[in-house]
Amino acid sequence: MKMIRKQFKIIYGLLLSLFLLALTSCVPERKTEAYSFKIYYLNKDGMGVSGTGYQPVGEDTMTIVGEVLEELKKQPSDYDLRPVILSDVTVNAVTLNEGVLMLDFDTGYIKDQSREEILRRAAIVRTLTQIDGVDEISISVDGSPLNDINGNPVGIMTSDMFIDNAGNEINSYERTKLVLYFANEEGTGLVQTTEAVAYNSNISMEKLVTEHIISGPLTNGLYPVTDPGVGLMSVTTKDGICYVNLTKEFLVKQGKLTDEVVLYSFVNSLTELPNINKVQFMIDSETEISFGEHSYLNEPYERNLEIVEVR
Repeated sequence: MKMIRKQFKIIYGLLLSLFLLALTSCVPERKTEAYSFKIYYLNKDGMGVSGTGYQPVGEDTMTIVGEVLEELKKQPSDYDLRPVILSDVTVNAVTLNEGVLMLDFDTGYIKDQSREEILRRAAIVRTLTQIDGVDEISISVDGSPLNDINGNPVGIMTSDMFIDNAGNEINSYERTKLVLYFANEEGTGLVQTTEAVAYNSNISMEKLVTEHIISGPLTNGLYPVTDPGVGLMSVTTKDGICYVNLTKEFLVKQGKLTDEVVLYSFVNSLTELPNINKVQFMIDSETEISFGEHSYLNEPYERNLEIVEVR
C-alpha cells in the first residue's frame, strides 16, 4: 500500500510539472527590439543629447524625413528627455538636393540662441543623416542662412561634426574655426583653408587640429596628406612645442605627395594655434626615425609658409 502511494506521488509530481511547463509556454514571450535608427532628443538638464530607438514607417526618403521631423517635435515617452524642435517652431520648407537636406524654419527657431540651440542642431543632424539619401544638413530661417551666436554662418553640417575621433557622441561641445593646410592636386604644395567645426569641450585644440588633418579636407579641390587610418596615440604641448605621437602607418606616404607637404600640413596647421611654435613628430613614441627619402623626425619642425600656395 505504501508503495502504491509513493508511486502515485511521483506520477502526480510529474503531471504537475508538465502542466506548469505547458502553462508557462502559453505566456507570450516579451520581445525587445534592437533599433538601428535613433531619434536624438535634448536631455532634461539641457546639457546633452541622447538617442532612443525608432523604426521609421515611411518607405521613401522624403516621407521618412517628414515623419522624423514630426517625431523631433513630440515629447518622448522618457520624461528625462525633451523635444528638439520647439512646439512654436514651424518648418517652412524641406528640400533635398544631391544628399543635402535643406530645412527652412520660421523665426521661432532663433529665439533660443544658446548652448541648447547648438545641441538641438546636433540632435537634428545626428537624427536626419541616418536616413538613406541624406548626407548633410543645411538650416535656414525664413530663407536666410542660419548664423551661430557669434553671427558666423553655420553652413552645411554632417554627423561627423558631432562625433569625436573615438566614435563617442559629442554632448557638450563648442564651435570654432580651424585654419588648416592640405595638399594641392599635384601633391607639391599646401593650400590654406578654414573649416568650421563643432568639438567636444573636453578635447584639446591641438588634438582637434591633428584629428582633422588625419581625417582629410572638407573643401573640394584639396587633398588629404595621410591615410585616415593613421592612429593618433597622443598629442601634448609643452614650452611651445607640440608633441604629436602617431602610429607607424603615418610612414606610408600616399600617392605622389612630397615629404614636405605631408609634414608641414601638420606643422603649419598646429602652429596656427597661439601656444604652439614647433612640432615634434613621434612614431610609436620614437623620434629617431626617417620619413620618406630625405626627412628625419628627430628634431622639432617650425612653420614653413614658402610651401603654401596663394589662391
